[in-house]
Amino acid sequence: MSILLASAACSSPAAEHAVTPVPTRPRIVAHRGASATAPENTVAAFRHAWELGVESVELDMHLTRDGEVVVMHDPTTKRTAGVELVIAKSTLAELQALDVGRWKSPAYAGERIPTIADALATIPSGRTMFLEIKPGADTAPAIARAIRAADPRPRGGQIAIQGFDARAITALGRELPGVPVYWTVDPPVEGEDQILPYPLAILDEAVQHGFAGIALYHGATSDALVDKARAAGLLVDVWTLNEPAELAHWATRDVRWIETDRPDLVARQPR
Repeated sequence: MSILLASAACSSPAAEHAVTPVPTRPRIVAHRGASATAPENTVAAFRHAWELGVESVELDMHLTRDGEVVVMHDPTTKRTAGVELVIAKSTLAELQALDVGRWKSPAYAGERIPTIADALATIPSGRTMFLEIKPGADTAPAIARAIRAADPRPRGGQIAIQGFDARAITALGRELPGVPVYWTVDPPVEGEDQILPYPLAILDEAVQHGFAGIALYHGATSDALVDKARAAGLLVDVWTLNEPAELAHWATRDVRWIETDRPDLVARQPR
């Protein structure tokens, strides 16, 4: 399967005669947006990724103290804002007072932590946003309410659920019927740092949960696992590839999604 395979375009319900551009980087998931060049998990990173022509963008979700859903990877703001606030113990107003762009470049100074509504509003018709839930299953109802309130599907955008915690993604999937759920699985490790291949048994567990697919570390994903996943009806997403040689290699593999911080490295499909 080529990384340059075209995706089918679909018309926007809001503009019956408008033509949705075909992604020029199909199969590519921009990890936290175009996060190598723009500040991760910000509207700027998402917009840049869509402009590059990616089929999908991935983001991370947390719940604030006042019940709002914000987009950030870490449970605290220290790494990207330089100020230590625990998201679960902070209000939306407190969090959005922080600058999460300047750490990346002065050009992004003033970039704020987006809400899930801010992020979903960026999705072009015909593209998909992967929503990774970071907190536990108990937050699923509140997170689902925020997603439903800003649902991009009537505008032609698509969403999928993703996460490491099988209980959390299952709970969120129940709250959002019809939204595909992908299980992100850490690779097995021997000793301190020797990464081992994934056992084939993880596919049986994914099928039992009714997940649409699995998201796997590329360095632990074997051809046998990919073949068995396809036979089981599971889509495979591999993460996170940032070197041209890795991207070229996985472009020849039969996986559905390829996550990268560097969608700019993937060649555009000729028009």
